[in-house]
Amino acid sequence: METFLVITNFLLLLFWVRLWSLPDKELYFNPFLSAPTRLTDRVLDFLRPVLPLPGRLTALLLLGFLLAFRAVAVNHVRAEEPWGITIGAIRSFSPREPGVHGALTFSALHFLFFIARYWGVYVLIQILTPVLRRDRASEAFHFAALPLAALQRWAQILLLLAVHGVLVYELNLVGAITIHAPPSGEVHTFAPPVADASGQLLYLGCLTLLSVADLLMMAWQLMFALLVGSFAAAMMQNAALNAICNEGVATMLGGTRKRLIVGFLDLTPLLYMGGVYILYYIVVLPLLFSVLDKIR
Repeated sequence: METFLVITNFLLLLFWVRLWSLPDKELYFNPFLSAPTRLTDRVLDFLRPVLPLPGRLTALLLLGFLLAFRAVAVNHVRAEEPWGITIGAIRSFSPREPGVHGALTFSALHFLFFIARYWGVYVLIQILTPVLRRDRASEAFHFAALPLAALQRWAQILLLLAVHGVLVYELNLVGAITIHAPPSGEVHTFAPPVADASGQLLYLGCLTLLSVADLLMMAWQLMFALLVGSFAAAMMQNAALNAICNEGVATMLGGTRKRLIVGFLDLTPLLYMGGVYILYYIVVLPLLFSVLDKIR
């Protein structure tokens, strides 16, 4: 079910960005943007006779309807499989309220966490990019990160932390947490043993940092998807898909000119994935988990 949720999150992202970019007589020469915007605009134009509302309000109502439809559909097909949102690789939240009500809440939260982690990847790309890139993939990444992308760097970081903090707080209110402890796979209920306000704040702060750190795994997954897409494009001899994936990889790497190339193979993306994996699982997670254990 997680794969289905991720795919639908990317589709919902198209309508999310239309909430922040609906100028009159909009025209994109970038093919990475023109096709998605034409698709969403056609859907909004189709709904205009039924919903004679401003474009942003129509996009917001459609986004809410699609989130609710996804929740009801998934709950009907796989009601026995609970919704889950994972923070810090092993901490999983599931709805406290079973049925459609819990599914509706977690459908919205799942999408909002996806947006927040994508924003984190965008900030990471900005940090890794010493000089502003003007290629098609970078413009598409920028467009998909609206409204965060329209802010200054310091404001992006503050907004990112604030959004993760609000989402983590809401998730603790509506979700029940369990910990899947590797390598044994033992599962036990985890209730925050926080007795005072300062302890509660520290606990939520650690969970917020864990949520922010999950952007590293999303960056790993995006790079992996781009490499798989590039390999598939080479096998099918699809020049368009190959160009999209190669430009996406270059954007994820931050436009670095120093590449590790062995023969015909560029190993730089693999080094990127290895570095991100090590940073996440060996440095960030153990550090934050140790802090969480001390306040339990």
